Amino acid sequence: MATSVFPKLYKQLLRECTKFSDYNFRSHALRRAQHVYEKYLNENDETKLNTINLKIQEEIEATTRQVTIGQLYGAEKHILDQDKT
Repeated sequence: MATSVFPKLYKQLLRECTKFSDYNFRSHALRRAQHVYEKYLNENDETKLNTINLKIQEEIEATTRQVTIGQLYGAEKHILDQDKT
């Protein structure tokens, strides 16, 4: 059961990470999420998977809060986020 939930939570975490408006925060969050996914990809122990799923859910909630706070305080766009025109 837990093995089928893990990829869904990972995709949800990636979706939340892409909502960061700042390039540096967004790229850091995406790298961190990918690192965690690769680290636990081959885990088969059911109890460890349940613990990992809980940690990922907490990470999603924390990322959502951070994105909301980041949207409250706007900043200049990073040069990589600006239009090419």
